[in-house]
Amino acid sequence: MFDSHFHLTDPRLITEIDWQNNQPYGVEIGADFASLSAVFALAAEHDGIYCTAGVHPAYADTYSASDLENFVATNLNNPKFVAIGECGLDYHRDDLPTKEIQQAVFANQIALANRYAKPLVIHTREAWDDTVAMLIDHKAELRHGVLIHCMSYTAENAQYLLQALPDIPLYFAFGGHITHKNKSFLHNTLRVIPRDRILIETDAPYLAPVPKRGEVNRPEYIQYTARQMASILNLTVDEVTNLTRDNAYRFYQIKTVPIK
Repeated sequence: MFDSHFHLTDPRLITEIDWQNNQPYGVEIGADFASLSAVFALAAEHDGIYCTAGVHPAYADTYSASDLENFVATNLNNPKFVAIGECGLDYHRDDLPTKEIQQAVFANQIALANRYAKPLVIHTREAWDDTVAMLIDHKAELRHGVLIHCMSYTAENAQYLLQALPDIPLYFAFGGHITHKNKSFLHNTLRVIPRDRILIETDAPYLAPVPKRGEVNRPEYIQYTARQMASILNLTVDEVTNLTRDNAYRFYQIKTVPIK
């Protein structure tokens, strides 16, 4: 199963994974500039792991546009480098960078993805209206694709964005939160999204699914999310596996990945 979003370089995971017998397959996401070298090194060391470069909104107040652009330009021809992100907006806590700083950093990374012809991985938490407004304002720069990671909003929200950006390759990824009782509304969200635009993720070490909720999320826990998605969509787990893998390959422009 191809995991579209994880953070395996996190200290809670890097020494716990059985790389010899149970290697994850998917995309190691860059979330802050200081860790990008480790993110790219991990992808270089393991077949089937790809990587992104970006700065999460929580780190927006440390953002250097020139540093990130230099990193992107230097690594542009790396075949494992598949997207810009995660970047976006997060209004969940008062101690995060201001909305103005986050929006400026987000706009810069939208432009960066366009300039270097990379798809864009977006984090949006309690910031849907501003995220949508910025995507619409910058739609001319989104032609290489957009992925809403950890989709956490309503079916109506998803439909509105799909209608507002009809010419943009727009994808949505679902993780362990779709198994949580307080997120049952996401079942309808999943149902209204075109099936060729759905991805699966763990966001490991975050957002562990039921029955592992509250634990450090591990790559192998993706099976629980897949079962839930299969039930919601009236598909088999194998069909969800194939569907989300093919969609991830298309979004990230991945030609071939070793299949375990």
